[in-house]
Amino acid sequence: MRKTNDEFVFFYGENYMMKQVGVHAIVSLITYLVMIAFSFRAVRGLRVDQLFKKGHTFEIQVFLLFVSIALGFIVGQFILALVDQSLALKMLF
Repeated sequence: MRKTNDEFVFFYGENYMMKQVGVHAIVSLITYLVMIAFSFRAVRGLRVDQLFKKGHTFEIQVFLLFVSIALGFIVGQFILALVDQSLALKMLF
């Protein structure tokens, strides 16, 4: 038996879909920021000063920042995709 639109609004509330999108956005932002922070801590352990000329500390810092943002985004994207796909598994049953 399908629920009508009135039953859906009564049961879930009027802005159910918008709340769901908002929660997903907050979870995504937190995941990305945490993964960027973790990757920054990990990248700081690398000896990238050997790749740059001596005395170019600003360039090294910018490089570390960009690498950690890219790595954090990729890891965060993987984690979010894994969670989304695992939540979609319930559609099988």
